[in-house]
Amino acid sequence: MYKTILVSLNDLQRNQTLLESAAGLARDLDGHLRGIYVIPAVELYGGVGLQPVIFEGNRQLFADAEKSVRLAFDSARENFGVPGDIVVIDSTVPDIAGHVIEYSRFADITIVDQPHEDSILSVVGRRVVERVLLSTGRPTLVLPKRGRTSLAADLVVLGWRGTRESARAAFDSLPLLQRARKVEIVWANPELEYPHPGSTPGGELAAALVRHGVNAEIKPISTGGKEAGEALLTAVADSGAELLVMGAYGHSRISEMILGGATKSVLKDMKCPVLFSH
Repeated sequence: MYKTILVSLNDLQRNQTLLESAAGLARDLDGHLRGIYVIPAVELYGGVGLQPVIFEGNRQLFADAEKSVRLAFDSARENFGVPGDIVVIDSTVPDIAGHVIEYSRFADITIVDQPHEDSILSVVGRRVVERVLLSTGRPTLVLPKRGRTSLAADLVVLGWRGTRESARAAFDSLPLLQRARKVEIVWANPELEYPHPGSTPGGELAAALVRHGVNAEIKPISTGGKEAGEALLTAVADSGAELLVMGAYGHSRISEMILGGATKSVLKDMKCPVLFSH
């Protein structure tokens, strides 16, 4: 069970949605709701000659919003009747990701917002979400900006490739899978990488999940030439699933800041909550 549920509260325009989803999950699982809010330091940029340019906009924005964030957190906690606390960090660096990562390692799951592709605020940009997915060692739930945000999923699509990341995601998501009416184990093009001819791709995983009380069904698919992440999103849309579970960054990469193909496309185009594990 998820007993400590952490929610990142630096996406000011989306905090109400994030808090309702996180507090609802804490209520349903009898968990503790914890918020994390970071006031970033000023940012320094290279200027003309030796004189740096100081940008205080982010720091001032988040310092001014601290009181309203605290009030919103307390209101959500009280409305949903869950215990909780909020951690407010006056940071000495402009990047909030390190603080979110630190506190995520004390939590069972972390909830963040889908990254802004075009935001001028670096603290809610794609790089922050990427670093959280890669570095916490814990599952991360990302809520979409458009689409369903409730975490009470009746039908779940579980993306599976037989990799370490896939295994982490499957078993990190058990508290959510156990609540679902059905879980579809979707393996894209299994014939290309499944090493056991004659047996069913995903069959061993399905059997393991059934032992945990999960109603799991195997559903191999062909990508039809689509990228794997796009194929997973199509499977979600076609089935009407309310949650996608998948491993993050399963492909090799030049550096950890370069997104794997499936993870990148899902983060960009998701329309339902997605649980990632790395």
